[in-house]
Amino acid sequence: MKTTHNCKLLLCIVLLLFSVSATAYSEPVPRATASPPTVTLEDGSVYVIDLIDQGNEDGKLSIFTRNSGKATPPSDAYTVEAIITNGIVAATYAGSPRGTYIPSNGYVLSGTGSAAGLVDALRIGESLTPDFPIPVLPSKYFALNGQVVPITQVNNARGAADIVLYEPAFGSSTKTNPWGLEITVEQGIVKLVVAIAQDAGGNWLDNDSRIPAGGYVLSIQADSPYYGMLNGTVREGDAIDLNIDNESLIQAYKTVYDAFNPRTREDNPGGWDDGSNSPYPGHRGTDQLIIYDSGYGSSTGTNPWGYEVVVNAGGKVVHTGGNNSAIPAGGYVVSGHGVMSDWLSANVSVGSTFKLLPDKKQVLFLFTPESYLDKAEIGIESAEQSLMLAKQQFLDIDYDRIGQQLASVKAELADLREQTEQGDFADFTDSFAELGDQIDQAAYMGYESRAVEHRAVWIRPKETSLAQVQEHVAKLRKLNINAIYLETWWNGYTIYPTENPLAAHNPMYAGFDALEAYLDEAKKSGIEVHAWVENFLVGVGSMAGPVRSLKPEWSMISRQGHDYQDVPLYNTQYYFLNPVQPEVRDFVSDVYKELLQTYNVDGLHLDYIRYPDAGDYTNDFGYDPYTRNLFQQKHGVDPIDLHPGDELWSAWVDLRTNTINEFVYRISSEAKRIKPNLRVSAAVWPNYADGPVFMHQEPKDWLAKNYIDQLFPMSYHPDASSVASDAENSVALAGGKALIAIGVGTNLGLSNEMLLQQIKQSVDVGASGTALFEFESLFGNGYDKALLAGLFSKQAIVPDKDAAASLITIIAEMQRKIKTIYVPNEGMADGKKYDKELEQIEKAWKEKKDGARNAKESINNINTLVNKIDADKDLNDEVKNRMKADLDYLSSILTVHLSKASK
Repeated sequence: MKTTHNCKLLLCIVLLLFSVSATAYSEPVPRATASPPTVTLEDGSVYVIDLIDQGNEDGKLSIFTRNSGKATPPSDAYTVEAIITNGIVAATYAGSPRGTYIPSNGYVLSGTGSAAGLVDALRIGESLTPDFPIPVLPSKYFALNGQVVPITQVNNARGAADIVLYEPAFGSSTKTNPWGLEITVEQGIVKLVVAIAQDAGGNWLDNDSRIPAGGYVLSIQADSPYYGMLNGTVREGDAIDLNIDNESLIQAYKTVYDAFNPRTREDNPGGWDDGSNSPYPGHRGTDQLIIYDSGYGSSTGTNPWGYEVVVNAGGKVVHTGGNNSAIPAGGYVVSGHGVMSDWLSANVSVGSTFKLLPDKKQVLFLFTPESYLDKAEIGIESAEQSLMLAKQQFLDIDYDRIGQQLASVKAELADLREQTEQGDFADFTDSFAELGDQIDQAAYMGYESRAVEHRAVWIRPKETSLAQVQEHVAKLRKLNINAIYLETWWNGYTIYPTENPLAAHNPMYAGFDALEAYLDEAKKSGIEVHAWVENFLVGVGSMAGPVRSLKPEWSMISRQGHDYQDVPLYNTQYYFLNPVQPEVRDFVSDVYKELLQTYNVDGLHLDYIRYPDAGDYTNDFGYDPYTRNLFQQKHGVDPIDLHPGDELWSAWVDLRTNTINEFVYRISSEAKRIKPNLRVSAAVWPNYADGPVFMHQEPKDWLAKNYIDQLFPMSYHPDASSVASDAENSVALAGGKALIAIGVGTNLGLSNEMLLQQIKQSVDVGASGTALFEFESLFGNGYDKALLAGLFSKQAIVPDKDAAASLITIIAEMQRKIKTIYVPNEGMADGKKYDKELEQIEKAWKEKKDGARNAKESINNINTLVNKIDADKDLNDEVKNRMKADLDYLSSILTVHLSKASK
């Protein structure tokens, strides 16, 4: 009989040596009818199954499911077996002296004697469909009242449709929002159940369950289908069986693709934009999967709204995520948009084996025990290449520590390889997960950490006690965050006691002054606190401050007569006040005056400093009687009769845009009169061309008139290039009158690598730092560990708090790098060559008290030094770039300081 080995050596070893363990089920697979069970192949062939979980017999086909345990009975060379996972043939081979591994997400098809040839003829990637149910268990799940419920995340932020297991290692509580069901479990028994609920005042109550020291919390987001099943049925006292160690060592995923190297409309009609009569970027259309090889070009040319997998010439996945990927010689890029983007993200890992099945127009990805080793080796190789490049560029990182880390993981990988070859699979997946974390750490350590930069985080405070605030501030201090942008006026409520009759202290705090607590604790930790305020947004959904009901005539009204903005993304409504009415502006101004006169905040941070998005203008805003009458008195036309393109349309846009502009002038001026050293910042949409037209937001005007000290472009994109582009455009827009802290979305579910790249590339184009949105997702998604390993490994001071301190720190850092990096690594011969010039830059600040004059003199000295560095033929070009980058950054800080000092 002919036998073939379609698996690689390591996979065979794993499968042959995997020992039999306890069964997953005790009951046999049920049969709905008396007819014999069958499996159907892709070509329509039907095989009758003779035995199910009943062993092998000569001349018969058998199936083994997890009812049999984790491995088939031992067999000889006359038996050929195929592992089927997710309905796909993942491996076939002959003879298993110690049994064949049975995946938790599939089964083994076994043929003995004359039946062996049927199994031997199966192709890797071929689909099989049984006509009877196969017991499949999720890799992580809990069982309750006979129902198996999959767990999608462990100790991570709860996203849409997620089911998250929260263990004590996550923290004291789950920190989840109101939109879910949570089950607290101790010793296998349900102790508490909380669901979506409101308090007596109509405020939605966060789930935020306490995580017991000896137990856990199961958190089911409301969009999950299991929410409806469990809500109202789970009871205190119910028994829960938790299983989080059911990982399958083999995965196989297959799907169809839409086009290969598309170049014309005929190649891929779905990748063509009929409106513009041109292709979408990369000829990739909505919900499509496209395959590219080097015959297409050097890169895919796709836009940011997708997900790509890079496959090397050996058929191994070497990179996942991102778009517009470079296409490797001899390899492929598999590019997905929409649902296919999600499919790639969910099913493909680095280390997977890729197979192109052109006859079926399909792609196949296999992840086997060998893939774990490949993934580790790819990660190590990538980190080594990054370290080599870092040395060539004289980056300010710890080369020795990274080298030691990589040597350690190489040794661990060798040990794990030997263990698997010997058939030792104790804690197999856990060991490789730990190794992967260490490899990732080595990569994260390759990012420079600056000693002067914005490291801000947006926080909506939900704490109702000092202890909770202390816990959160301690986490931020450990991460070397230096500025908190604390949501202080939101949904028409304050987070502190207020005397304003149209505002109110949010009842969720039960009288607790969250602002005072944050100010006290942050000051102890050297962290700034800026009051993040929402201006004219005074309600979301059922939660709205008293001003909305007490002053309904102040409401912003849409063209269709609504006093709210529909927000389908969140299935809710937003309520705004009308900024054209003087009484509204006075009211909001009074809220901020009380805030600034009572509390010693470091800044006022303006959010929602705009109108709602106009969309297609069928329901834009500003059509209340007051505003319409005001415009009609001046122009003789009711603006509700105007539409884009009409003669007076630009005047109607200008009225609303100028209203916002003038409010910014007013609030900034009033704030600075109360606190002269206060910094005023704004979170803005970074499309500066369309902002004035669609949202009546014009930060270019605020910057030009010098009313804004810091600008936070909210650049929530899935890729790094778009974020860096927003940062670069914002720096240019600011024109030296404000510093730019780029806003990145930790709430988007980005990979650690992508978040770090977004921050690094933004800094490279001139951003003074980062604003992370937001606190819960920052820690819930584990970004803190990645940031602390590299980008945030050093403490940093805020650039614009004290220009002299920033200058002295940056000069000291440059002097340190000359002594410890440039000279030892032979990028500079004379370590004292630039001492005089660096000292001269500092000198003015030490001798004079005139901030404007100091800044001008230092900027002049910086320019002189840059010219000297450029002319230095003995200086390594990379060192030149490093020194000039530091001096350019220092100059940008001083230029902004000068613009404020001269105002």
